[in-house]
Amino acid sequence: MGLLELVILIAVVGGAAWFLFAVRFEFRVRISRGSLRLTNGKITRDGLSELKSICDEWQIKRGWIGGVRRSGRIKLSFSHSVPPGCRQQIRNMWENR
Repeated sequence: MGLLELVILIAVVGGAAWFLFAVRFEFRVRISRGSLRLTNGKITRDGLSELKSICDEWQIKRGWIGGVRRSGRIKLSFSHSVPPGCRQQIRNMWENR
């Protein structure tokens, strides 16, 4: 097997693994310059408004918040720029909806 064939094989296997194991967000909200924008999926206007209120309170200027389906429920994921206290407040809001 030549070098070219080996590189192609590695690329194909890597692409297949990425496709199979990549995180698939039910929704994803991007925070940029303090404003929130839904980049994919669906979330209610009220939910987005509550997220905006919490992010404003914590003065979050950039980052993202996403929801991943696990065992029939939505598990929230956050970028590193969202501090732990803010994450917990968002989780509490999400559970009480």
